[in-house]
Amino acid sequence: MPSVMIIGASRGIGLGFVQAYAAADGWEVHATTRTLNAPGELGEVPGDVTLYELDVVDAGQINRLAMAFEDRALDLLIHNAGVYGTNMSRDLVLTINAEAPFYVISALMPAIERGQEKKIAILSSQMGARNGGPTPANVYGASKAALNDRFREVEPEWRDRGVKSVIFHPGWVQTEMGGAGATLPVADSVRGMRQVIGGLRSDVSGKFLDWQGKEHSW
Repeated sequence: MPSVMIIGASRGIGLGFVQAYAAADGWEVHATTRTLNAPGELGEVPGDVTLYELDVVDAGQINRLAMAFEDRALDLLIHNAGVYGTNMSRDLVLTINAEAPFYVISALMPAIERGQEKKIAILSSQMGARNGGPTPANVYGASKAALNDRFREVEPEWRDRGVKSVIFHPGWVQTEMGGAGATLPVADSVRGMRQVIGGLRSDVSGKFLDWQGKEHSW
């Protein structure tokens, strides 16, 4: 039975991933939320779904999650947790969006290496793309640019360990973060990314892709 861990699953795209994998045949789904006592829709998803409490900037919670998988395997890790940064300090936004994903992934890497598929997908944004220019001025864009930079630094090491990974622009998705003008339904974005992840090959590892599998500029 393949297994997936979805970091940041309480709503939006993360919740969409949980619903999609839980509805697929044979998937064991693990999902994190900041508040286990009020999981909302996440707690109502049918299927083989196990929930874990995780604030991605809480080292103790990261360690406890890793300990829960110290003798277990994960085939796929999807890191979706992030913030837009409204009314938050720049340093905290950078910590959550650009640094925390790699702390979480590092802690769970032994479980990923024990998996059969050995895949990682990280959610970024086209707002972090420099396109040969300066770092985006908006703190959200700057944090995603930093996330992309760090991914490109560490991905070769992951690849040497047999892990395939990709970073996604999920589209302008109809979520709370996406806002009223967003045009892409969550289910469509998730469906596209799942297809890309399912067919992820070593020669695609390390690329920045959109939800349709098209390569995106850095």
